Amino acid sequence: MSLRRLRALGAALTLLAGVVLCRVLWVASDAGYAASAGAQTTRITELPRRRGDFYDRQGRKLTGYRETWYALCIPGDASYATLFPYVSYREQAELYERRNAAAPFLIEVGQDLTGYGVPTYAAAQRFLPVPIAVHLLGYLDGDGNGVAGLEAAYDDVLAAAGDSRTVTCVTSAQGRLVQGGSPDLAVDQRGTGQGVQLALDAQVQRLCEGIAELTMERGCILVLEAATGDVLASVSMPAYDPENVAKSIRADDTSLIDRSLHAFSAGSVFKVVLAAAAYENGLDWFTHDCTGSVEVDGQTYRCAQGRAHGEVNLRKALEQSCNCYFVKLGQALGGEALLQAAEAFGFGSPAVVAPGLKSSAGALPDDAALQKSGQLALFSFGQGGLSVTPLQVAAMTNAVANGGVLRTPRLVYGVVDEALQLANPVQLQQPSQACSAATARVLRDMLRTVVEEGIGGEAAPQALTAGGKTGTAQTGQFDGDGQELLNYWFSGFYPADEPRYTITVLQDGVLEPAVSSAEIFARIADGLHVWDDTLRTQTPESAAKTS
Repeated sequence: MSLRRLRALGAALTLLAGVVLCRVLWVASDAGYAASAGAQTTRITELPRRRGDFYDRQGRKLTGYRETWYALCIPGDASYATLFPYVSYREQAELYERRNAAAPFLIEVGQDLTGYGVPTYAAAQRFLPVPIAVHLLGYLDGDGNGVAGLEAAYDDVLAAAGDSRTVTCVTSAQGRLVQGGSPDLAVDQRGTGQGVQLALDAQVQRLCEGIAELTMERGCILVLEAATGDVLASVSMPAYDPENVAKSIRADDTSLIDRSLHAFSAGSVFKVVLAAAAYENGLDWFTHDCTGSVEVDGQTYRCAQGRAHGEVNLRKALEQSCNCYFVKLGQALGGEALLQAAEAFGFGSPAVVAPGLKSSAGALPDDAALQKSGQLALFSFGQGGLSVTPLQVAAMTNAVANGGVLRTPRLVYGVVDEALQLANPVQLQQPSQACSAATARVLRDMLRTVVEEGIGGEAAPQALTAGGKTGTAQTGQFDGDGQELLNYWFSGFYPADEPRYTITVLQDGVLEPAVSSAEIFARIADGLHVWDDTLRTQTPESAAKTS
């Protein structure tokens, strides 16, 4: 190569080196590039926050916490091999999937592994020390987010209750800690401390859950405080384990359904609405000679077991749950009057439990359907195009027990602060008059005789008296032997003279229950009688009046 060419090549290389050097100096002095570089090497990972608590109406906690540990996995070190024996199968799979991650991450471990050279941090994990009301409370997903029930409805509130705790790492481009660096734990003390207070009474809830465990396989129990409509207990069976929801999903056994908010065939428990409509429309005098069956447009409708009740009036028809009488009463009232009465008692409308959580509306036949005599006949004794929720049935019975005033059953008071002061109460519909006070007074007396002299005798408690109505509904579902599964209801109030509690029991989709719904009602009433003096408490409204 000639000297001239060598000089040219040297000059070109010198010029190129100068360009590169200038570029480096320019990048180094540019604040934007510096900030970008810093962001790329700072990794912030958030530890799970402590969720807000649920409280019963007395302020007792329904949720608790246990200590759990999260280890920091750092790419390129030995933490993968160290952590593997200390994590669950799920976390082992995550470790494998993220073994080549470009940034540190947290993973739940069974113990403090700081002594093994792995940075480990304590965190609070939600659990139910004595799981009650699991269907209403709901459950969390694997990341600690609410996905069902009140956990989902109030997820934003509950998730923001605890302080934010983050782990900050300064890493290289490969995700490893820079030489001499160590993770930094920071606590941002800006958690709200808020929780959610329920109308439930933990004592009554445990009573009802204990009775349900002993007496029913499928169904639900609701207990309302008659004067307020507050739901003191809400039980759904079968139960599920909130710490092993996957088991119920695999079993597909309907255990995740909150039956109190779900719609079912009503049957004869709906006859209370017809009785109210008869009084409100001047047909309280109506009588019928029951022969055990009645024919409407070529279709025969029968009383239970085809039993003839003879000449019956409204009181006797309720006592014996005479289908034939109510078919004829429905014809006399007409579909429009029946629909108006059903809607006045809250049927066909959902109940708002909490923001984003409401019950099913159930189903009412429309005017056109009730123009057909067969549909009107079925509707008159709670069948056909009618479906209702246990919450609606409880509200209906409670209206009768409480002077005809319909109150939306209240399951949740609302969001509370750490001192249990209401910060965001649930807004309910204003009470309405489902029927006159005079009608409600007569119906209370009639339903009392259902228990004392009629087919509801198994609902009679050992102390004091009760009133209520039985119901057996066809479902259109059959077992393997072709036998139809039925819904068995009892809804009533206790004590009969001055009702303090409304109790609704449903056993759904069974051939024949081992213990009748009426007897379950009686057992609950007896338990409430024993505890009656301990159950009085202030509601948010009464507390506001005395403050």
